[in-house]
Amino acid sequence: MELHASHGYLFTQFLSSGINDREDEYGGPLENRARFLLEVIAAIRKTVGRDFHLGVKVNAIDFNDALFPWKEPGNTLDESIKVCKWIEEAGADHLHVSIGSIFPHPLLPSGGFPADELNWWYGIMGSSGVGSYRNYALFHFKVLRPIFLWLWNRTKKHHSIEGIVVPYARAVKQAVGIPVICTGGFQNPDLIRKVLTNGSCDAVSIGRPLVANNDLPRIIEEGREIAQPCTFCNRCLVNAVYNPLGCYDVTRFDYDQTSMINEVMRVFDPSRKPYIYGDSPRVLRGKTYSVKTLDTTFTDLVRESPVDLAQLRFRKRLLIAAIVLIAATVTVWLRR
Repeated sequence: MELHASHGYLFTQFLSSGINDREDEYGGPLENRARFLLEVIAAIRKTVGRDFHLGVKVNAIDFNDALFPWKEPGNTLDESIKVCKWIEEAGADHLHVSIGSIFPHPLLPSGGFPADELNWWYGIMGSSGVGSYRNYALFHFKVLRPIFLWLWNRTKKHHSIEGIVVPYARAVKQAVGIPVICTGGFQNPDLIRKVLTNGSCDAVSIGRPLVANNDLPRIIEEGREIAQPCTFCNRCLVNAVYNPLGCYDVTRFDYDQTSMINEVMRVFDPSRKPYIYGDSPRVLRGKTYSVKTLDTTFTDLVRESPVDLAQLRFRKRLLIAAIVLIAATVTVWLRR
């Protein structure tokens, strides 16, 4: 069992100084902000005893101002290490180290953030938060997308895509005595081997690369090349609010939308023949966008549906009509 005290979920809302504005015994000093999580751990231990494995996923750093720079930064690494020590003392069996006070966060999941597909699917989140309508407007109206994407991507240049959490997991591991799991976009076998052998962590957790290649552990174990690795486009994440979990990067399927959907739906019918990925390099056809990171430049497609294009044509016509109407009105007024 693992308690999720990261990524803006309930425990994070108590732990983070950038979010918690309570004035009672659960707010203010770090000891108070950690009280709720430690009480829950104690209650679990009281119920299940010491022979039941209990872990906690926790932020090493909040980076609460990574999206909106006017926000409070949240918990520092030193504060989080204190919390991790308290978690260990409370009876946790492992720590799962991550970063980011919200989810998704500009730094994690690392990689791209496809505003095109956010426009398609984010609408279902409209009633789910105080900022949902604002967010959807930023995704939906193309004139506003550059504002959002600048805010979202502005801190990525200081961080890697793969292994982004490793430095912080290493700091936590040096301070505690229980196993430390590190998350953060792992699929490179050499990097995984390195962080496991140099003392950075005791294990790594893998999410999106397993969505892209379900048999990734076997591929690594057998020493094979990954034919079509996860591109970290995060379209799986964006689609998950509305569609079945799967890889929605059509470039990995040679732009065959049908093959992509068939592979996604194979989770409901494993007897279906799996898609056989070719080993040709990924090619981006059409409009793209780029994000500068610490060690590379991430580039991905900008996909536009027929509805997007129809809306764009309608708005252009509406704008032209408005300009003609204003010009006609001004002309009539000047002739008086």
